[in-house]
Formats: sequence, C-alpha cells, structure tokens
Amino acid sequence: MFSKRNFVLSAAIACSLFPGLARGEDGIPRCPLGPTGRLVATATSQNTAGSGAVIDIVWAAFVCETSATVLDLSTDVHIQVGDYSATKTVRVFANPGAGFCPDGNYGDSCGTGSVDGREVALLNLSEESGYSQFPWMTTRFLDIPEGMYNEGDLIEVALTPTEGSEPEYHTEDDFLSQPIGDGRLFYDRSFRSVELEPIPGTVDLYDIVVEYQLAYNTSTPPSDFRTDIVMSLNGQNMVFEPWCGPWLTTPFSICGQACSNETCATITCNGQTVATLTCQPYENAWGQFGCVCASDAIRYTIPSIQLKASDQVELSLVAAPGAMPELQGLDDDSVVVCSIQAQSLPYGQGKAGTHGVPTLDSSAPPVLGQVSGILMKEALPGARSLLIYGFQPLDIPFDGGRLLVDPAGMFVVPAPVAADGSLKLERLLPANPSLCGVSLFYQLMFRDPGAAGRFAMTNGLERVLGF
Repeated sequence: MFSKRNFVLSAAIACSLFPGLARGEDGIPRCPLGPTGRLVATATSQNTAGSGAVIDIVWAAFVCETSATVLDLSTDVHIQVGDYSATKTVRVFANPGAGFCPDGNYGDSCGTGSVDGREVALLNLSEESGYSQFPWMTTRFLDIPEGMYNEGDLIEVALTPTEGSEPEYHTEDDFLSQPIGDGRLFYDRSFRSVELEPIPGTVDLYDIVVEYQLAYNTSTPPSDFRTDIVMSLNGQNMVFEPWCGPWLTTPFSICGQACSNETCATITCNGQTVATLTCQPYENAWGQFGCVCASDAIRYTIPSIQLKASDQVELSLVAAPGAMPELQGLDDDSVVVCSIQAQSLPYGQGKAGTHGVPTLDSSAPPVLGQVSGILMKEALPGARSLLIYGFQPLDIPFDGGRLLVDPAGMFVVPAPVAADGSLKLERLLPANPSLCGVSLFYQLMFRDPGAAGRFAMTNGLERVLGF
C-alpha cells in the first residue's frame, strides 16, 4: 500500500479563483489577464502520528477589479481519493478597495483581506493595472485512513464557491485530477552550501555566504518562487530579502527523461534575471533521482555577523510573503551555522584481530543538519560489533587492549560486518544549534579468534559537532 510508506510527501495544487467583482452590464467580470490556475505538485504524506495519510492543497484567490463593499470569496475545497472524500470551507474576504493596482506598482500591495479571520495583504501581479492575488493558501486533509486508496488512484480536487459567496465565472482552472504514484510532482528550495568567511582584521566577525537552489518537475512552473533567508541568532529572527519581488518564472520547455542540460526556464524580477534553470538530474525528498528544471546555485551574502562559539544560529529558506509556500517534508531548507568547525579526531590505539588493527573514523564530517556517522574498516567479516559511546574519553586496560571511551551507553550493532571488513553507521544529525561544539566519543569492538584475548578493538574517535 502506498499509504504505508515511511516517507514524507506533499500535495500542492495551485488553482485560481476569479469571483465576480466589479461587473459590467452583462454581469461578466473584467479580468484582463484571464484565469491563471496552475498545477504545482501532487503527492501524499504519512501523518507523523502514523494514523493515516496527509494531503495538502495549495491554491490562490484573485481579485480582478475593486469593489466598494466587502467581497465574500469563501471557497469549498473538496478532494476525492480512492474511497475517501472530504470538503473543507475556507473563509476568504476582500476588503473594500482591494485589487486597485495602478500602473507602476508591480509587486506592491493592492489592498487587504482576510483568510479564516487572519488579515492578509493582496499582491499586484500585473505589469499594468490589473488583478491582485491573495497569499497562497494551504488546505490540509489529515488522517486519510489506510486502505481507502491505492497507488495509481487519482487525487481529484474541486474548488467551488461556498453557499452565499460571490459566484465563480471562470471554472476552467478550479478542477484537477492527478494520479498517486512514483511520478510525484514537487517544487523545492534547498541549501547547497553555507560558508563562514572571517572578515580580516576583526574578531569573531564573519560574512555568511549562502548558496541555494530552486527546482521543480511540474509541467507549469511555480508562480512567484521568491525566497527569503531567515536567520535565527540566539532566538532572534532576522529576515533577508535577496531580491525584489515578485519573481516570474518563464518556461521554455518541459524536461524529459534524457536530461540534456537545456535551458528550461528563467526567473526574472523587474526585468532583471534572477536565475537560469536547466534540465538536471535531481534527488527529491523521497530519495528518487529524476530529471527536473533546476537552477544553478543562487548566491547571497549576509554581511558582518558577530558569531561566538556559544551562539546558536540557524538559517532557513522560506517563501517570501505572497510567494509559493514551502512544501512540507522537503529537506535541505534549513541549516545550522556555528563558528565551530565539525571535526573527526581519531585517538588512542586499537587492538589487532584477524585482519590487523581495525580502524574507526567518520563517514562524513559531523555537520549539524546533515547525514554523518562512523565507519569501521579492517574488521572481521560477519562479526557482530559492540558500540561504546560517551561524552568523555578514557584510557584503561581491557582484555589486553585499551578501553578508550567512558561509557554513557553501549549496544550490539544489529548489522554484521560486511564482506569487505567494513561497518558503517549513519544518521541525520539534528539541526539543533545548541549541539554546536558538543563532543561525542566512540569505540567499536568485536569477538575475533585472531585477537589476543576475546576482542579486537578499534581506536577511539572524537566527533565534534559543528559546521
């Protein structure tokens, strides 16, 4: 069953609403740009509580012209997947005057409204005087029971006016049908690198150089992919807006399976090119590789940040106000920053076994927010290993060798040593700034008939969590 898979997925559908606002004598609203609904992504996710699947519907409402009264744009969001169906009502109101977008204020606010009682600003999305858009709205359906749908079933979505609200005159983009399956669609913001560059002649003062990437594999690009960078420094948030807004993504082609590195889209803002996107192989949040439309690294420098070893810093990529929201479950959109470098420091002497002295080192630097672990080599194939870990080193005699870790805990590793004498244990390190600078100590030992005594032992390994 697709719903039993233990990975995070997301569903997003961008469908526009064009209610009748200021009407001509024939009762038809004047929308100079017409309907602009877009499918952005379709998939599902497993509820973190394990009680069923989750589907997110992302959509927007538009105001074509102004009105002297409050406009009720409330919408019923209905989904059908397999044997499951549900409807949620979202209360949407445009305040008087909303939607007045004179020439020259592209990207600025065009009045206000509310979504389920929360005040929001509408955004001008037309080069000339025209329509304005509510911020993207996410409607979530939780706890879809297992067994009610199968892989290959369709997720069907319909947006309809709530009873008593403004009628819908453009229904072409209010319905969508997308199969569940391995061809999951998505759009993604992800960090590619973050570097601390010390400023010469200063103490603890750095430029933070950020590189991030944008990617999507939909037939139509996300509308307004604009991205802000939020820095949390010791609990205080600072927002950096690298570019003007809104962004407009212009597609040239749809990437196929060949992934020929051709240009597939550009992102522009006020006539300035923000990024060029090409067809590239890309690993999505579900560990699958596919050909997607992805940007090269977009670079931004956060200047002159004072960082001490005890500071807690986290960077996040977030949707700018009015831009497409970040989909849940997509990784690499947050990273921990600290002035302590992640290190792997082998120490002490191991004890030989059949294939010599087994060695222990990190599989990758222990960078917070990234996958890292320990890697043993030169061990006895098929052996079961005892992992000893703690927060302090030790050096005392044991079984003819040296016990090199003050044990905080130990356990028998379920996986045996591989045929090549290696054993790798990895996990995603928490993106928790409070762990910056913490040292963890490890040693592995295993029964080996070629060892003097009962056990062969590795060296000790100190792993300093950092950046």
